[in-house]
Amino acid sequence: MRQLHPIPNSDNDSGTDLAARLRPQFAQPVIVVDPDDPVIGGPRCLVPVCERLVVIFGKCSAHHQRWIDEGRPDDLEAWAKAAPANRRWLQQPPKCAITTCRRSRREHGLCHSHAHRWHQQGRVDLTRWIADGGGRPLPAGADCRFPGCGLEAEGDAGLCVHHRNRWIRAHRPPIESWLLGCATFGRDRFDLRRLPMPMRLEIAYAIQCRVDERRTITRPHSIRRLLRALPGGGVTSLLDRSPDSWITYLGFSSERGHIERRFLLDAIGYLRDLVEGVGWDAEFPRDVWLLRRLGFPGRDTRFRFTGIEPIWLRQLTKRWARWRLSTGIAVATVGADIRAITLFAQSFPALQRGPEALTRELVEVHLAHLVERFPNPKSRTGQLSSLAGLLRSARQHGWESRLSAQVDLFPEDYPRLVKGPPRALSEAVMVQLEHLDNLVRFADSRGRLLARILMSTGLRVGDGARLRLDCVVRDGQGAPYLRYTNHKMRRDAFVPIDTDLAEAITNQQKAVLDEFEDPAFLLPRPTRNPEGKVAFSTGTFRGELREWLRVCDVRDELGREVHVTPHQWRHTFGTRLINNEVPQETVRRLLDHDSHAMTSHYARLSDKTIREQWERARKVNIAGERLATDTGPLADAVWMKNNLARAKMALPNGYCALPLQQKCEFANACLTCPVFVTTPEFLPQHRRQLEQTQALISQADTNGHQRLAEMNRTVEKNLLTIIDSLTTSGGCSGGGKSCACNGKDGSDAC
Repeated sequence: MRQLHPIPNSDNDSGTDLAARLRPQFAQPVIVVDPDDPVIGGPRCLVPVCERLVVIFGKCSAHHQRWIDEGRPDDLEAWAKAAPANRRWLQQPPKCAITTCRRSRREHGLCHSHAHRWHQQGRVDLTRWIADGGGRPLPAGADCRFPGCGLEAEGDAGLCVHHRNRWIRAHRPPIESWLLGCATFGRDRFDLRRLPMPMRLEIAYAIQCRVDERRTITRPHSIRRLLRALPGGGVTSLLDRSPDSWITYLGFSSERGHIERRFLLDAIGYLRDLVEGVGWDAEFPRDVWLLRRLGFPGRDTRFRFTGIEPIWLRQLTKRWARWRLSTGIAVATVGADIRAITLFAQSFPALQRGPEALTRELVEVHLAHLVERFPNPKSRTGQLSSLAGLLRSARQHGWESRLSAQVDLFPEDYPRLVKGPPRALSEAVMVQLEHLDNLVRFADSRGRLLARILMSTGLRVGDGARLRLDCVVRDGQGAPYLRYTNHKMRRDAFVPIDTDLAEAITNQQKAVLDEFEDPAFLLPRPTRNPEGKVAFSTGTFRGELREWLRVCDVRDELGREVHVTPHQWRHTFGTRLINNEVPQETVRRLLDHDSHAMTSHYARLSDKTIREQWERARKVNIAGERLATDTGPLADAVWMKNNLARAKMALPNGYCALPLQQKCEFANACLTCPVFVTTPEFLPQHRRQLEQTQALISQADTNGHQRLAEMNRTVEKNLLTIIDSLTTSGGCSGGGKSCACNGKDGSDAC
């Protein structure tokens, strides 16, 4: 392979580009970990005097082993308080007993020089000799080079006798490296001293990049084995071997070494980004695009154009793909388009002659090939749409003037799509999925809550997984709504939710705030997400969903195992609403469809004017007070909630404005309920109920039933207030068929 060295050997005094990119913290042979860093740091060992990170059961590896050696004491808190630090040998060594001397103690409490002098003086009384100062003072020397040592250096190594002996017992390593290792002993660190140059700088740069990305937790113990194995590779740079060669040499696999393997691949990727460049100017000419170099998420996502052999078609496809990405088309959609064009190009080698070779006959042959290869009409439609999109864009933007104007795809070329069976799940399956005993068996709390949200609101799984932390809002009556971003339509939307789901979301919000300092999402990704800025993966959720269905053994009416996709819950939600006679306009708004054609998968078109009637009507509560019309971004959501309530909880004399699925504390006494709302169209019912209520009061008084009379007087008072409010100050504005005034403006007609 071509040798790519972004940096020469560091022995070159001119320095290197890579070294210049390293911040001081990462430019050291030993990178000391900041425990507060969310990527390389983490929780500290529970031993108060220890500075190291937690590795197992709340302890660093050294203290965990000490705890095992001491018999695993039950009172862990008391043991931790008494446990010593891992740096005890770095404490100040004892000095000579002579007060004025700063040399290291050797024998009889004296340094070597004072001990020799004392022997020469006949070993007189030692205590008195020390008190007298041991004779004339010794000449002052330089300080010991050992960090934190206050003694004088003795010998060429520049160390006191105590630390010089330690250095000798370590087999006299390079003094600077040995001092650095001693200074960082007992602290979490990435020790790169054994790595050759420039590999040392390459690994340091990879650690720095991971810290800057704030994605993948990278702690020293997780790559320590890799750092020990790299020097044996026989090369001085990570780019001297291919990634596959490194993986084979190190013996990595998906089960063993996956953390080190991922770090190694990332490190090589960072270096290649430096060598090959990033951004459109560098990436567009290549035939394989690495999308992370273009600012798109995904560390390994690629677009491959190598299968499109005709150069003119490859360039045209690359230009089309760049334009599509720039206009916000999803990466997955553009990738499918590229694969469709690749299949077309591989089917017709004659296209290498140039754009003139692309004829209508060639397109018709392609149609025939697709029928054989893709029996499913929907799959063929996708292939044809990609080719048609490329041809249309090329003509629209003038990308290829040699293309014949007669070469195109027409509506008649597309296969007829057969309307498929309903995708909604049966109630027999939904009862199992919604059962509390089954929900608690969902292993991941994030996935469990997402499943509840999808079943209760009909959201698309991508929208549900990317809910913001502050996704619950309430209207003037306290009813909760879920605020989400409709990523397909690129807009914000609201959907009413019940109080139980709102409470579950509130509990999740508290849990996320306890885990992260400033999270962005309600359901943050559990891995590669130290700051909570990455949303839950839909792929992870689908895997958890399959496992949950297996564990719960969910079966259909015939006893067969059920396969459930998240989008089926959206169809089930819409179908349930239609079955409950919710107007299709309301269903369309709840599902945030752009047109009724999308909602028509669930039911035929219903009355479109129901909202206007509701907004025109004067709404009053039991006190006769007129309710203000909701405005702002929640207006549509409030209307949907009320309209849904009309369909599910309509009363003979008004509507219930209680939040959906919230229990009513007033039973059937709606006229004494504070969330009761009514309009002029119910005036005849109010008058009939008033007559009945007054008759009940008269009968109760006659029979001496004071409690019954008192309860009905409250209803009578409210009815009188309501009737008075609806028949005065402007008259009836309802105009409904049940209103006696038949739309006339005047209370006398009522």
